[in-house]
Amino acid sequence: MGSAMAERLQSRGHSLTVIANRSRENVDAAVARGATEVGTARELAVASDVVMLCLATSAQVESRMRGPEGEIAGLRERAVVIDFETSLPGSTRKLAEEVAAAGGAYLDAPLGRTPLHARDGLLNIMGAGDKTAFDRVGPVLDELGENVFHLGPSGTGHVLKLINNFCAQCMANAFAEAFAMADRTGVDRQVVYGVMSAGPVGSGMMDFI
Repeated sequence: MGSAMAERLQSRGHSLTVIANRSRENVDAAVARGATEVGTARELAVASDVVMLCLATSAQVESRMRGPEGEIAGLRERAVVIDFETSLPGSTRKLAEEVAAAGGAYLDAPLGRTPLHARDGLLNIMGAGDKTAFDRVGPVLDELGENVFHLGPSGTGHVLKLINNFCAQCMANAFAEAFAMADRTGVDRQVVYGVMSAGPVGSGMMDFI
């Protein structure tokens, strides 16, 4: 997802500084398109007005934010840090306090949809945190998202993303069981889909999975 977002921003003329996470391929591609690579999170923060994180867990985010080589140590005055992954709301609120104390702003902005949507600027972005900072980076978020929301104070975006994931997982499990029952009883899957999609059960989530 992060590499797709980087590609989108570069295609729209934004200058990027990047740091490797787990693999070289996507970083090398971003550098080939003109991005500058640095070796530490602190160096990235020193070079950036807007810092974007797209990792896997709160622990990974915290490791990049804190410490002598972390982003908080190199943060520019009034810089905005945007946490795009699905993080723990409590961790998000604590980091927001630490970033504010360093003179910046920390936004949670978890994502909906897929890397293919990211490349076309069609993500759903569930933003939260300082509204002034959110408005300041609004033009950048609009490059990435078709539906960009500001939901409230710090942590609200990550709360809503967890609620969204809960509903999505329940629906995915329900549809999986429905088609398993169809297989067991000899009803063609396409027939099941045709009937269900014509009624109120039909949904974008049903089509997606």
